[in-house]
Amino acid sequence: MALGGPNIYPGVLSWLGIAREQTVGTPVNPVITHPLEQSSFEPEDTPRFLKDNAIRGAMTDLFYETLGVESATFSFGGPNFLDSHGYFFDNVFGDMSTTCNGTTTPATITGTIPVGGTQLTLSAAPPAAYTAGAYIQIGTYPSSSVQSYINEVVLISSTAVSNVINFVNTPARFSHPSAINGTAITGSTLTGLVNTGANTTFTHRWAALNSPLGYGGAYGAQPPTHTFTDVTNIVNVMTSATYGTAPTNTFGARQYPSGVLSSLDFSGNAEQLLNIRMQGSSWLSTVATQAVTNTTTNSRPIPNWNSTVTTLGFTLSSTNTYAGIGEFNVSFKRTTQVYWIVAGTQTPYIIARGPLNMDGSIQWDPTNSELPLDMMLLNAQGPMSIIVTNSGIPNSGTPFTLTFTASQVANIKSKIMRNKALIGYGNSFEGVANNTDYGGSGGLGPGTITLVNSTPTY
Repeated sequence: MALGGPNIYPGVLSWLGIAREQTVGTPVNPVITHPLEQSSFEPEDTPRFLKDNAIRGAMTDLFYETLGVESATFSFGGPNFLDSHGYFFDNVFGDMSTTCNGTTTPATITGTIPVGGTQLTLSAAPPAAYTAGAYIQIGTYPSSSVQSYINEVVLISSTAVSNVINFVNTPARFSHPSAINGTAITGSTLTGLVNTGANTTFTHRWAALNSPLGYGGAYGAQPPTHTFTDVTNIVNVMTSATYGTAPTNTFGARQYPSGVLSSLDFSGNAEQLLNIRMQGSSWLSTVATQAVTNTTTNSRPIPNWNSTVTTLGFTLSSTNTYAGIGEFNVSFKRTTQVYWIVAGTQTPYIIARGPLNMDGSIQWDPTNSELPLDMMLLNAQGPMSIIVTNSGIPNSGTPFTLTFTASQVANIKSKIMRNKALIGYGNSFEGVANNTDYGGSGGLGPGTITLVNSTPTY
């Protein structure tokens, strides 16, 4: 036995990394580590085995298993970490606008930037500060001309003396035309260089992606995909020719490319931290081909007691006469479907995203009125928002604010609760598509997520 005993692999030394893919299904190394509950991360390769059950005159009926098409599934969860969670929000929604609270060195764009575009042209030579590695914010158009959710932050990859700015790793999410109906847009400017100092904040707003061009310019309104990297440090694997060409896992990491989330589930019990659970599908895992870096977040989770719930114009708190909110739950769900085609490969053709829906529940616990029941019986469909923040909490670390907004909520269930000392109501709701909860891609949406933090872009 080796000095120190046999090789072992403690679960607490494993970790999950995430990064947005530039090409669907091409694995990329993680840019951030996402903390999670140890027992919650359950990636599973799920190849299909095709059974030969053709009878042969023997008292058994399984004669061979042929390897069929392949994919993987995953689920994970834990407390909120609102610097890394933006990647998951982006994966589900796809329409992300970003506004910085402070920019410098403005410059004017000429021409049009299309959806998926990776360069822009300035009307003059780029300012000296516009160098590779700097972030810039592409400005909004006048709200009277087009929807105002059009700001986005991109990362400069290179510049050219011909007034061209390249941003190949953060393609444009929205079209930035130079004119609408023949009228020049004076607001179509590069707002300026993003100051990434300690007091800089970014407001990210996610809505359902409705543009036919989708993310990156490909037709079909599909959000970006992500690579999930599972680092277990387990490096030895079967290498005998008897088992084919299975490679040695030199770097102790497996990557799940083309990751697609089907749900985001938030739970907000007043006595606990905001908790998030996610699940979805991906391509079959592959062995990491290079070393991966554990870039751990330094953010701290937010407790639910510091939340504000507003519904039908009523802000529910300990000072009103309607109710106290003991718990809320919010879920965003995507219809997803894995497609394989007859093309000489076991890898999915696409993991397609369908409709985005929002639902959840609010426990009016305890209640001081029948307002929760009336909301259901009268079909009172109105706005709802839930704000979770660490503002004002001592030693809470990086400032974060997370807001769920649904401009039209239908209460579809209201059940009286007598299981505690005081009476309460448990209400279930569904977000109804409306023309307020949309983003830069337009259309309709059931609800939005807004995140304020110090991360420039996702």
